[in-house]
Amino acid sequence: MTKAVIITGVSGGIGSAIAQQFVALGFDVIGVDRSPSVWTGSVSYDLADSQLSIKLRSAFETSGLACVVHAAAEQPIGLLDCVREEDWDRTFLTNITSLDRLVRAFLPELSANKGSVVVIGSVHSLVSRRGIAPYAISKAAAEGWVRSAALDYAPEVRVNSVMPGAINSGKLLEFLESSEQELEQIIDKLASRTPLGRIGQPEDVAHAVGFLASEAASFITGQTIVVDGGATRLLGTEVD
Repeated sequence: MTKAVIITGVSGGIGSAIAQQFVALGFDVIGVDRSPSVWTGSVSYDLADSQLSIKLRSAFETSGLACVVHAAAEQPIGLLDCVREEDWDRTFLTNITSLDRLVRAFLPELSANKGSVVVIGSVHSLVSRRGIAPYAISKAAAEGWVRSAALDYAPEVRVNSVMPGAINSGKLLEFLESSEQELEQIIDKLASRTPLGRIGQPEDVAHAVGFLASEAASFITGQTIVVDGGATRLLGTEVD
């Protein structure tokens, strides 16, 4: 039986790179995204849909499901006291609530296959900046979910997270494009503040996810791999 993986946010840059990584590992990809792509079978799937698990079981073979990767995320921009209630609710629904619902729905398959869950978190759950509070708070909640789910779903299912820093992909580029500075200048500045001298690529995240889902990580659960080029180890008040 071929192993399968559900990947949310699969049509984005990081999600697509993760999908390609799992294909290379021999998995069938069950893609979930509001934006249709080759990974979703050209169908739009909404995490807010209460019938999502039924639709996925109808469209894909899920008996071999061995991994769920939650890469979907909402990131509204604006100071906390200006965040609209609907943006707050949508962010938490996408970033944390839908993750819990999806794993619960497919727990029978994950348990039967000794599977795993990998959550794409964010360094903003550790250190952040002004203007993205709902995103940062929801990602901190997701880290709490990882730790709790790792205990509650053991020993049948492992649960871990990958915490990216600045990655040359969707959410970062969306945020940077809202700035008045030139995109290239900001990326260069971010790279200069990263010990490894560059910002990350989607493939950097995908490799970490692939490792956590593999047998090589069979004794790892409740843990987080930070993929940020060392940025969170650099004291922000230090200047050259």
